[in-house]
Amino acid sequence: MKTTIILITFLFLCSCEKDYEQISEEEFRSLTVQDTISKNQNMIILKVGDSLADEYSRILVKSENYYLFNANCEVKNDSTILSYSPAFIIDSEGEFRKNGIWVYCEFYTEGNFPFHANCIRFSPDSIPRNWNGKLPTKEGIYLLKNGYLKMISNEQSEDKFKEKKINGFYFLPNKGRLFDKIDLKGLN
Repeated sequence: MKTTIILITFLFLCSCEKDYEQISEEEFRSLTVQDTISKNQNMIILKVGDSLADEYSRILVKSENYYLFNANCEVKNDSTILSYSPAFIIDSEGEFRKNGIWVYCEFYTEGNFPFHANCIRFSPDSIPRNWNGKLPTKEGIYLLKNGYLKMISNEQSEDKFKEKKINGFYFLPNKGRLFDKIDLKGLN
C-alpha cells in the first residue's frame, strides 16, 4: 500500500509540466529566431521555431540563461508572460469568444479516501436565462448571483477558479481563458 502511494505521488510530480525550461546555448543555436519581441539591457524576448516558416513558434527569453516557453504561452509585456490553460471548446472549430465566455460549473468529488479527486463538470457557453446585463471587461472571475455578476477573484487563473467550489454560472472576460502570469524577473 505504501509503495502504491509513493508511486502515484512520483508519477503525479513527474507529470506536472512547467511552463518553461532552461536550455543550453547549443540548444538555442539549433533554433531559428523568427522575430525580436522585446529587448532591454537585462533580457531579450524572441519568437523562435525550428525554421522561419515554423507556425508552431515559441517564446524564448535570453537573460543570463536561455528559457524556452511552452506553446501555450504568450508575451503580455516586457516583464510578464501569460501561460494559458486549455481553452473551453464551444463550437466545432474550438474557438473561444473574443469578449469572454459563460461557463456553467458543477463541483464534485470522485473516488474514496485516500484516492479521491475534486472534479469540475464544465458546460461552456451555457448562457443563463433572461441575462441582459452588462458584461465585465476587467480581468477576473465572475459568478452570477441573484441576477448580477460578482467578481470572486481579480486573478483569472485556474487555481483561483477552483478555490471557491460554488456551482453556478461563471463569466470569464476578454478571451474567456484562464491563465497564470509568469514574472520574468523570477525565472529560475
